[in-house]
Amino acid sequence: MHTELHTSRLTMRPVQQTDFDILQTILTDRFVRRYLCDDQILPPEQIQDFILVSEQTFEAGDYGLWLLHDQLKNMVIGFAGLWSFFEENQPQLLYALLPAFTREGYATEASKAVIDYCFNKLSFPYIDASFDESNIASLRVAERLEMTFLKKEWIDGSPVLFYRKVNSAVA
Repeated sequence: MHTELHTSRLTMRPVQQTDFDILQTILTDRFVRRYLCDDQILPPEQIQDFILVSEQTFEAGDYGLWLLHDQLKNMVIGFAGLWSFFEENQPQLLYALLPAFTREGYATEASKAVIDYCFNKLSFPYIDASFDESNIASLRVAERLEMTFLKKEWIDGSPVLFYRKVNSAVA
């Protein structure tokens, strides 16, 4: 079994095949897919691949995606973890919350746990996050995580912002 992460409100466990239904619910939610999936509804095969890639990256590199289980509400509210995007040198921070659980600090809380894991367990020299320029909520999370602006790129005709947090223990 791979590493579980814990915060004051969350139990975070690696995504697995039995999580297909909840991941489909999250990834096809209109609010989530607006920024995460370029507003496209992912077909079941792509969600299955999403799970498979996460399982493979846990096997190969001890990272992937963790489901966020709210201990008090006793339910899965989203996911967070590391995912490879845009041919970057290492995976980036990624998270998604069901809309009922936004604006409660869960994204920041889960992201802090992932960053701590990356820095303390995996010894990453830094962690990046990228998001659409129009995604103000993700910008606020990056700021709360004390990430710094790295660059702006146009990807598929849209402006994408990149933020970075450096591991001071490695730097």
